[in-house]
Amino acid sequence: MEELNKSLDEVVNVIKNSKEYKMCISLKQQMDSNSEISSLVKEIKLKQKKYIRENNSNILSELKEKEEKLNSIPIYHIYLENLEKVNYMINYVKEELNDYFDNLLNKKY
Repeated sequence: MEELNKSLDEVVNVIKNSKEYKMCISLKQQMDSNSEISSLVKEIKLKQKKYIRENNSNILSELKEKEEKLNSIPIYHIYLENLEKVNYMINYVKEELNDYFDNLLNKKY
């Protein structure tokens, strides 16, 4: 089990040491101290909840407008691009492990 944990730690460290992951962390810290971004994120979350409860097209329009404004902020856009790459790495590992065990366990003898 110790060897398994060591190998898993190696995979996690590869992702954590990637430039995309480090960029995400750095940008997230910058965004947390940016009142405009923080405010927009809070407003979007509230609008999403309200839209789910009421299913009102006016709320949806307001929500899309807020999301467009947030996505137009360069630092947020760069953060999303890097986050997508990090999520891809994580999903890649997950899919490879799933495929490996699927093949291993479904192998006909």
